[in-house]
Amino acid sequence: MTDSLPTTASSVRYEESGGVATIALDRESALNAFDAAQYDGVYAALGRAADDDAIRCVLITARGRAFSAGSDLQDDSPDPAAYERFIAGLESFPKPVVAAVNGLAVGIGATLLGHCDIVLASTDARLKLPFASIGLVPEAGSTVTLPAAMGPQAAAHALFTGGWVSAAEAERAGLLWRVVEPEALAAAAAELCAEIAALPLESLTATKQLLLAARLPAAKAAREREEREFARMLTGAAHLAAVERFRSGARG
Repeated sequence: MTDSLPTTASSVRYEESGGVATIALDRESALNAFDAAQYDGVYAALGRAADDDAIRCVLITARGRAFSAGSDLQDDSPDPAAYERFIAGLESFPKPVVAAVNGLAVGIGATLLGHCDIVLASTDARLKLPFASIGLVPEAGSTVTLPAAMGPQAAAHALFTGGWVSAAEAERAGLLWRVVEPEALAAAAAELCAEIAALPLESLTATKQLLLAARLPAAKAAREREEREFARMLTGAAHLAAVERFRSGARG
């Protein structure tokens, strides 16, 4: 069964099969950049999967050539509350979460991976954390989750420079569990999710709660610190100039 969430106009697709809920970002024209509707669509999908005892594992993936280009800087009516709902739902999600990164993952498209339990990617995947370069600070608790996943040196390099991180580099650092050829990604993700979904829900959720007990308090505290600085810097000259450059380039 495949649905659009939360409405038929949503940019998020939801499919259930064999105990696995697949949440697919489906806004190809914007490289799956997050606007308020997409944040709310993923939040609704996560809630649906959390409440359904038939679902034992969630797969987050995307359609098109990008996983996500980050927050949509063309969105003239951003809704901070939509982001808050989304990230709070993801960081505390009570069941195993697998991500399959099919292409570029920028900003929130990369930082959300810190809240996924296992991440696969294609060799075409590239990650970018451009916050400093656009006059902002990291978000989504990534000042804790990325050093924990990648090690402090690799995370600091990615955050301070804002440069591209290849799939191979991210795998070596530990942010990705496995990298496969693009044509093999869907099958590899499906196989892994099926393996997880074959196990008892009680033991999966209990294990996830133990993992969350170790990472969630620190990640939430980091996110709260980040959000205070993020909000302050949103109106700063450096960020406003970066947004104008982006929009001028898009118009040109």
